[in-house]
Amino acid sequence: MAESVYPRAYGVEEINYYLKEYLAEDEFLHAVAVQGEIVGFKAHASGHIYLTLREGACGIRVVMFRRHASGLRWTPRDGDQVVAVGSIGFYERDGSCQLYAEALLPAGEGAQARGLDELRRRLEAEGLFDVERKQPLPRYALDIGVVTAAGSAAWADIRRITKGRCPCVRLTLYPALVQGDGAPESIVTALMAADQGGHAVLICGRGGGAEEDLAAFNSEQVARAVAATTTPLISAVGHESDFTLADLAADVRAATPTHAAMLAVPDAALLQEELAALQQRLDNAAARRLAFWRRQLDALAGAACFRHPEMLTAARRLQLAAAEERLQQAAELIYAECERAVVNMALLLTALNPLAVLSRGYAIVSAADGRPLQEAARLAAGDEVCVQLASGRFTARVLTVENEEDEYGKGKR
Repeated sequence: MAESVYPRAYGVEEINYYLKEYLAEDEFLHAVAVQGEIVGFKAHASGHIYLTLREGACGIRVVMFRRHASGLRWTPRDGDQVVAVGSIGFYERDGSCQLYAEALLPAGEGAQARGLDELRRRLEAEGLFDVERKQPLPRYALDIGVVTAAGSAAWADIRRITKGRCPCVRLTLYPALVQGDGAPESIVTALMAADQGGHAVLICGRGGGAEEDLAAFNSEQVARAVAATTTPLISAVGHESDFTLADLAADVRAATPTHAAMLAVPDAALLQEELAALQQRLDNAAARRLAFWRRQLDALAGAACFRHPEMLTAARRLQLAAAEERLQQAAELIYAECERAVVNMALLLTALNPLAVLSRGYAIVSAADGRPLQEAARLAAGDEVCVQLASGRFTARVLTVENEEDEYGKGKR
């Protein structure tokens, strides 16, 4: 049998396994960034993301597993230009190369703006920019903390405005980096220290600059730190057309550091004018009140009782005379009643006086021991008795004793 002219045939599994291992040995493919346009984007219910990156007529499949997809801070869409960072491997089952992405970043023009917009939307959804949580500025702030770069034009402008408006205001600088690496962390640290300083108002910001110079004030950590301050805070990043995230999170946004100082520091000249106006209002009110009471006094002074006081006393005299007359009449009535009572009592006493009875011929007979006698039965013949007359008394001896019943013929003793 003639030998076959074809090489040895390998199974699909063998080839696919070989390709997988071959690609796995290429260090270049372990960490590669691929840029292209998203086509067929799909976010699976499992949390994994599937898409294809295309450039011209070429494309490569991309898979981002849930553990990496959950960290995305923006939502990719078809048509977006992105950079996928990860490793390229061979998927044995389908026989295709795939990019296993660990990061997916916006790319090209507007990528930075889009990422910032996504962050702004997320913080806004959390309520970080809500008007209800913003604090009003005190009208008279005499102690102000400032978070900005030491030696910067912003710090100089704030001091200049403060000195011109109200020199007695106390300024405290909390120096911080306002751009470059480490700026967000430096601003957050300074804000936390300033918030604990017991100030009436805080100012946080910097002078103007290019968009990249303002990046620290568009960072999530600075925006959250600004929103977390308990002291009323003015954001003073020197750009008038655009708002940073720090501006949106602050209680009040100022266009420049100079504007922030004007908002925070009371104007001493205006205060003096207000005090003068208040003093004038107080003087006018006092003058009106004084004029009112003067009119009241004049009205009282013109009353008849003050112009002719004798009329007032004459009326009182008449009232007093009438009262005296009523009192005299009452006293006479009481005296007459008392007099009649005395006379009646005297007549009663006279009628009850035993001497009055004796004057009519009666006598009081008492035993020898002085006890009045009311019954003849208590006496016996020979007893001595005392007899009291209306005038004088004498002693007598009993000869006979007759009882009451003896009058009816029952005998005598």
